[in-house]
Amino acid sequence: MASKLWWLIHKDLMIEYRTRQTWTSMLLLCVIIAVVFSLQVKLPMEHRTATVSTMLWLAIIFASQVVVERTGIAEHQDGCWDALTQYPVSASTIYLAKLIVNLVAILALNCVMVPLFVVLTDVPLLLHAGAMSLVIGLGSLSVAAIGTLVSAATFGQRQRGAVLSLLALPLVLPVLLSASEATRLAATNDLGNQWWRWVQFLGAFTIVFVTLGIVLFGAMIEE
Repeated sequence: MASKLWWLIHKDLMIEYRTRQTWTSMLLLCVIIAVVFSLQVKLPMEHRTATVSTMLWLAIIFASQVVVERTGIAEHQDGCWDALTQYPVSASTIYLAKLIVNLVAILALNCVMVPLFVVLTDVPLLLHAGAMSLVIGLGSLSVAAIGTLVSAATFGQRQRGAVLSLLALPLVLPVLLSASEATRLAATNDLGNQWWRWVQFLGAFTIVFVTLGIVLFGAMIEE
C-alpha cells in the first residue's frame, strides 16, 4: 500500500509542478483575501485579535477551495479517472493520496497566509510558534479531509465549485470555530486549559473527518 500511496502522491505533485495552475491561483487568492480582510480591521487590539483569528481561518478555508476543487478534475480529463480505477488500488489509498496532496498545498498556503496577516494586522499570531503550528496542522488536516471527501461527492456536477462550497461550509464550521478560538488564545498568550480544550475539539474533528473520508470515499466516487 505504501508504494501505491507514494506513486499517487508523486503523480499529483508532478502534475501540479508541471502545470502550476492550482498553487499559483491559490497563492494569488490568499494574498487578495488577506489584504481585503486587513483593510477592514480598525479595532482596538483586544478586539482585533479575535477578529483577525476568525478572518485568518476564513481566508484559509476560502483559499483552500481552489485546491480541493482541483482534486479529481485532472483525473476526469481525457478519461484518466476511469483508467485510474482499473489499477489495483483501493479507494481508501486514493483518498489518502488526495488528502496528503491537498494537505501539502494548504500547509504551503498557511506559510504565506499567517505571516502576511501578522504584517498587515500587527496581531502576534506567532507569539507561540509551537502552539500555533499545532493548531495550523490540525486545522489544515481537517479542512483537507473535508474538502477531499466533498470533492469526490461533486465529481461530474455542473457548477462544481459552487456545489463544493455549499456542501463543505456546513461541515467546516466546527473546525472554523475551534481553530479560531485556539488561535485567538495563543495570540493573547493564554495557553491554559481553555486553549487545550479547543485543541482537543479540533483534534477530535480531525480524526472524525479523516475516518469518514477513508470509509465513504469509495462510495462517493462510485455514484
